Amino acid sequence: MLWNIPVIAVIFISLGAILIADRFIKNLAVSILAGSFLLSMLSNRTLLETFKIAVQRVWNFDSCMLFLLIFLMITMSNQIKENNIMGFMTEGLKGRFSGKTLLVSVAALIGLIPMPGGALFSAPLVDACDTAHKLDSDTKTRINYWFRHMWEYWFPLYAGVIMALQITGLEFYQMFLANVFMTFVHIFAGYVCILKGLEIPGTPPESGAKKPVWRYLLPIIIIIGGSFLLSGLCPALKKASKYLPLILSILAAIITSQIWKPLSTGTWKRLLLAKNSWRMVLIVVVITIYSGFIGSPLADGSHIMDIMRQELSQSGIPPLLLFAILPLLSGIATGIALGFVGTSFPIIFSLLGPDPSLKSILIMVIIGYAFGQIGQLLSPVHVCNVVTNRFFGTNLFKNTFFIAKPCLFIAAGAVLSATVVWWIM
Repeated sequence: MLWNIPVIAVIFISLGAILIADRFIKNLAVSILAGSFLLSMLSNRTLLETFKIAVQRVWNFDSCMLFLLIFLMITMSNQIKENNIMGFMTEGLKGRFSGKTLLVSVAALIGLIPMPGGALFSAPLVDACDTAHKLDSDTKTRINYWFRHMWEYWFPLYAGVIMALQITGLEFYQMFLANVFMTFVHIFAGYVCILKGLEIPGTPPESGAKKPVWRYLLPIIIIIGGSFLLSGLCPALKKASKYLPLILSILAAIITSQIWKPLSTGTWKRLLLAKNSWRMVLIVVVITIYSGFIGSPLADGSHIMDIMRQELSQSGIPPLLLFAILPLLSGIATGIALGFVGTSFPIIFSLLGPDPSLKSILIMVIIGYAFGQIGQLLSPVHVCNVVTNRFFGTNLFKNTFFIAKPCLFIAAGAVLSATVVWWIM
């Protein structure tokens, strides 16, 4: 390493550079790119070697399929928002539920669509469900913010989950089985800390024929069901790229939604050129480069993470502690799952060694994703946090401090879940 700096210090310097740059530049993609090149320079690589690694990591079939998947995912989210499918679904829910169940259902179901700043879409719907006007603004802020993020530990449409699968090599069903318990912990934490003791009067269901809610979940049903069917029935697709079944399923959902609720050519042109889609793709591209600089061998043939493991062994710092600390800090600093996964998961995954067992990968994912989630939920730069408080006219820091209470349940749940995996595998 350059100047004989310890590898662990180089890692923290590169992460610190990303977080500081993002604080001042306000552009996560540029910040990660800057930290990536700093990491490469501190690893004593030449500019030519740095450029070659970046190109090799980005310009290959599997990476291009990943970028296409992210683009299609965000485009479909924009399509569903544009044709108001979730709005119609909310109206259908009002005919079936009331009180706490309705409020939680609206926030949670809108959360199935991973729209950047999607809390701004669900906030007015949550507000409209408080028909008796019995809830204060702080309570509605917390319900909207907390329950829309209950799926993010495993749901395959979230970019953070997709990136975690890419880095760890896990199959989706493995990620699901590892983290689905955290969704139930999330719900329980929200009930205990937010909903318990609230008096929300129910409203009688609307008379007449109820609107079929399942129809509005059809795009999501097609994506999940299609990806499982294609993976099982067409193994050749998965062999070509593990992302192809999900890509084809999202395309099927987009086409189905267009046939059902068509959008004009002009609208589609605007959706395909939407800045948020291309910005998310760019973030994934630079995260891929960052992972490449960590995983590629140095000039002497050694690997950064092999050296770091030796340093940790000599210093007595347990890697398990880093599984929690690095995602937590990255989540607070970036305020986005893709940010904490992309900056911390390449590091903590590499700490497992060259041929990690499934058991160790699952424990790392459970701890890392849960603490990264805690970090982004507590982040003052998390877009959903900002826009929810702005919509309801509430205090950002007051409600962020409150969210720390249910986050303690998330931490405890992750430790419990990882302990169970350690015992049974």
